Amino acid sequence: MTSKEIIKKIIHHDSPPRIGFNFDDGMHKDMVSIRSASFTHPVYDKYKEFGDYPELKERVPSFRGELRMTPDGNIYGRLDELTKGECIRGALQDGWELFDSYEFPSIDYEADKIIEKRNMKASDKYVTAGLQFAVFAPLRDTRRIDNALMDVLLEPENVCAYLEKTTDLSTEAIKCAAKNGVDGIMIFDDLGMQHAPFFSKTVFIDVFKPFYRKLADAAHGHGMDFIVHSCGKVTDFIPEFIDAGVDVFQFDQPELHDSEFLAREYGRSAAFYCPVDIQRIMPTGDRKTIEAGALRMVNAFKKHGGSLIVKDYGAWGDIGVLPEWQKWAWDTVIANAMMD
Repeated sequence: MTSKEIIKKIIHHDSPPRIGFNFDDGMHKDMVSIRSASFTHPVYDKYKEFGDYPELKERVPSFRGELRMTPDGNIYGRLDELTKGECIRGALQDGWELFDSYEFPSIDYEADKIIEKRNMKASDKYVTAGLQFAVFAPLRDTRRIDNALMDVLLEPENVCAYLEKTTDLSTEAIKCAAKNGVDGIMIFDDLGMQHAPFFSKTVFIDVFKPFYRKLADAAHGHGMDFIVHSCGKVTDFIPEFIDAGVDVFQFDQPELHDSEFLAREYGRSAAFYCPVDIQRIMPTGDRKTIEAGALRMVNAFKKHGGSLIVKDYGAWGDIGVLPEWQKWAWDTVIANAMMD
């Protein structure tokens, strides 16, 4: 059975033979990732790499690091050439009156041809692709989070008009991904803090859920699974996500929700794509804690159908996790991965 077949059985609750892997050890890797599509903008493309741009510095004079601009016009900054940066000025943060003249990016179909040439349809791995535009995340950056959180209550019509545009762009990217052999579309949409979501469940249902459903429907319409990454305590949103069509949850902190709870309550209606918890377990550097945490998560999901893919976090070094600690987690998961 190929890696692709195993991951599909996990996601679709079809008696998988084992837990899935996506580790950086070079051997235990059931998944590969490509871009869903590239976006381009006639004005902003010249700033897409981090650098020293006087004209951008004029717009954020208090920032002393490197700057770049995204295809949707948001200025990102970083310090000491570390990380992917954070949005420090949004394209529409000064007011919704700018929306009428705002120019969205478009898909770069020439760059898409490069992806197509990789022939990922022939891969025996499960192929994922990330969407540049999620649901809340582009609003959070383009309006800045303080404005965005007020907007969902005070400016819902503008919010929905904006989300219609970004969802249309994502739908086009989904078409490209399907053509290029992608099995699962993934969005990155942090929605909460460590103790609660950014907004109420009512706001999630009324404002955001319809757009998750549109993306899920688009992915499913092209035979792809729909995967949602979200950091934060969004446990109360999980049933609504599933109802909207989410197939897989990518949580970097599964113990924020309690992996045994996730497996018991949702392990037969969704799949989970998670590292061993990146805050409560892996950074401890304690071998017994890491091995016990990995085993607890794996065994919990094995008891409820095996709907788990264990992954590496994309930036272990940023949170001080050493390669040796990673190996303790890998070895524990791999040794206990087979379904009983």
